Amino acid sequence: MLSICDVIHNSSFIIHHSCDYNTGVTQPTVLLVDDDAVFVDALSAVLTTRYRVRSAGDGEEALASLAEERPDLIVLDVMLTYPSEGYDLAATLKKNPETAEIPIVILTGVSRIFEVRSRLEESWVDVESFHTKPPDFGKLIETIEKHIHPVPVG
Repeated sequence: MLSICDVIHNSSFIIHHSCDYNTGVTQPTVLLVDDDAVFVDALSAVLTTRYRVRSAGDGEEALASLAEERPDLIVLDVMLTYPSEGYDLAATLKKNPETAEIPIVILTGVSRIFEVRSRLEESWVDVESFHTKPPDFGKLIETIEKHIHPVPVG
């Protein structure tokens, strides 16, 4: 007998959700890319109520994680190993046909001094949404929900 997980994985949709074969419950996967371990732990605690969360501390770790498993959405900090690494990673992912369709939500603690530059970069960085730190968790989850959808094939 097929479980709901088997039906989902064999359906006409591209679905990247993880599936618990014991319960049949699927959870979308969110890749959280941030170099602040305390923030990652706090945000993971909020997100794991709805999503399977993976994390990476910088762009290199994020690319390695993407090579292992494609997430449904990426939450990405701007300032990682160097000040614009998040923007650079987003641009790289959006140019790659294999990762271009993964929604990216930029989440950054960049102060108001950098606000003008960030607004300029918003216009050339093709991401789905920008949020500031500390985030309004309700709005962040609303944004994530808006961008996580199965995509019909054909």
